[in-house]
Order: sequence, then C-alpha cells, then structure tokens
Amino acid sequence: MATFVDSKAIFQLLLLPCLLLYSSIAYNYSSVEATVHTNNWAVLVCTSRFWFNYRHMANTLSLYRTVKRLGIPDERIILMLADDMACNTRNKYPAQVFNNENHRLNLYGDNVEVDYRGYEVTVENFLRVLTGRHENAVPRSKRLLSDEGSHILLYMTGHGGDEFLKFQDSEELQSHDLADAVKQMKEKHRFKELLIMVDTCQAATLFNQLQSPGVLAIGSSMKGENSYSHHLDSDVGVSVVDRFTYYTLAFFERLNIYDNASLSSLFSSYNPSLLMSNAYYRRDLYQRHLEEVPVTNFFGSVMETIHTDAAYKALSRMKSDRFDARISLDQSVIHDHEERRTLINVNDREEIHSINTEGQDGASKCPWTAFCSKMQKIENTDTLVNYGLVAMLPFLAFSTWFFH
Repeated sequence: MATFVDSKAIFQLLLLPCLLLYSSIAYNYSSVEATVHTNNWAVLVCTSRFWFNYRHMANTLSLYRTVKRLGIPDERIILMLADDMACNTRNKYPAQVFNNENHRLNLYGDNVEVDYRGYEVTVENFLRVLTGRHENAVPRSKRLLSDEGSHILLYMTGHGGDEFLKFQDSEELQSHDLADAVKQMKEKHRFKELLIMVDTCQAATLFNQLQSPGVLAIGSSMKGENSYSHHLDSDVGVSVVDRFTYYTLAFFERLNIYDNASLSSLFSSYNPSLLMSNAYYRRDLYQRHLEEVPVTNFFGSVMETIHTDAAYKALSRMKSDRFDARISLDQSVIHDHEERRTLINVNDREEIHSINTEGQDGASKCPWTAFCSKMQKIENTDTLVNYGLVAMLPFLAFSTWFFH
C-alpha cells in the first residue's frame, strides 16, 4: 500500500508541472499575438451632397491624398464620397477638385479610387463597412478586411449636431449607432486600435456613447459649437476646405513617411483662435500615452524599424556573420533610400540563411529539439491548444486505468 501511495503522489507531482507549463505556453502565445500591430487601414467618409458642400468632398480627398503619401496603399483605403463635385455642371474646372484658391493641387487626379459614390453612401452601407456584414455580391475592394492587428483611421466630415451626423441630407448616424458598430468591431477582432476623426458641428458629441477599449477620438468642435470653413474660392464660388481639416493638412504637409511626430503634437497643434472652435479629443478608452504614439501609426504605413546603438554596428555584425555587404558612410548619406533597401536585403538573406541551416542540420537534431522548433512556428493559438489537449488524453486514460 505504501508503494502504491508513493507512486500516486509521484505521478501527481509530475503531472502538475506539465499542466502549468502547457498553460504558460498557451498564454504567452495568445498574449504575443494580441499585441502585434501588423497593418493600417483608413475609412474616409464625405456624407454631404449638393454643390454648396464642395468643401466636404475636398476635405475627404485631402485626407485621402495625405494617407496615400504617407504609405497606406489604395487597397487598404475605403473612400466614400456622397457626391461627385468634379463632374458637377457648376464646376468651372471639370474633373478637378481643389482645396485652395491657388489651384495648384488637383485632388481629383488620375489615382483616385472611389469605393462608394453618390447614393451608395448611406448609414446602412457605412455600418456594414465597419462591421463587415456585407452581402455576398459586395467585392473585396469595398470591404474593410482588417484584423486584430490593424490600426484604423476613421475620418468623417459633413453636417452634424448634438450626437448625430447627417448622411445625404436625408438620414442621420446617431452616436449610439457609431458606438454599437465599434463595439461589434472590437468583439469580432477587427481592430487593435481605432482613431476616429470628425470634422463637423458639435463633433465631440458623436463620441459620447463609445465604450470599447483601444479607441481614440478627436472632433473639430465641442457641444454647442460650429465647425467653420477656412476660405472662399471666388472662381469656384464656394468654400473649398474646412478650418479643422485645413490645419490638419498643414501639420502633415511638414512630415514625410519616416517622421516620428506624435499624436500629442498633432492634437496640440490645433489653435482655438484659428479654428474658431475648440478641438476635443477623448482618450479615456485609449491605453497608451499620446506622446509615445507616432502619427504614422494611423496615418501612414507599418514599417519594421531596426534599433541600433551606432549607425552601422548592426550592419557590420551581420556582415561578419552572414555575408559580405559593403557600404560606405558617404554613400549612405547621399543614397538614404539605397541604405534602407540594403537593410531589407540583409534581413531577407538572414532569413534564407536560417532556413538553409535548419534544413542542413535537421537530420542531426534530437526529437525533443525538433519538437520545440515546430512548437515555435505555431502561429495559431487554437492549434496549440488542440495539440495540448490531444497530448493529455493518453495521460488521463493511463491515470484512470492505473488508479481504478
């Protein structure tokens, strides 16, 4: 009997660390996957029709041009324009849209891809884009194909009021509609972080019902305040840009794709005397400090950054270990873009080298080492959990048979 008790105790002591190790591995894999920022998306919405709302379309096209210039590709931008001012019979400049009276920049150029146009821009379609509840016939180009690693910029402009935004001058998006859509997006893992930017009257009230974590919101005006246009174009005959969007563009025109200006610097750049209103941002649902978040986390592309103590220490180390990559200081200063491509090639060759090494040494690895390497390559947490459950079945069957 003593031997039986000792065997039972020993078996339990061995089983408990295995279970703890398995749960720790599963938790680490799930936590790592949940924190990776992999891609950026932009949803840009103009909700106004009619010629006198020319500036709202110019606002949206201006943001469209900015995010494309900073690196977000067209396939990750959903552009919704409620009217086509470029083809309006009142337009003195056919097929052109400007946001400045000097007419130096045509926003409606050859590379504008409009996903929802005219009467397609409705509250229903807008909510379907956010939540992903599309009909089967909707093409992929009209879908927000984001995931749990996505940062999404949602920009909206038009006419609004206390907790609503007008669509097509015939229907309204309520604040609780927006909050419910964002909640569904969070539950369906459609974003990691979401920045909502609204340029309309009483824009701040549209954020009152938001409750989902990871959401940051900024509006052009507080409750009871209007959002004003910036200037009139006498040739076009109407205002061509709103003040809030104008000064947002002025901030981004000083940046390029490699700048690391923070969201805090963007928000602090808004001057109430210039806006003629008070820009409001809500950050209680957002976990990170704005000083630590680059604006390109939402307005630009996702790039891999290599941090080194010295400019070329990491490169020289890779040179000695991997391959002969020669680059001089003068060439790197003159050809900055070529340096970045060289670093990318270093990473690619490093990966190829590691794959070849693994293939050559695979035959000499012990079974436990091979098992560990396979476990490290598992990217799906559910798959890891299923493997663990299957592996535990023989232990449970043996323990049941042995002790009963």
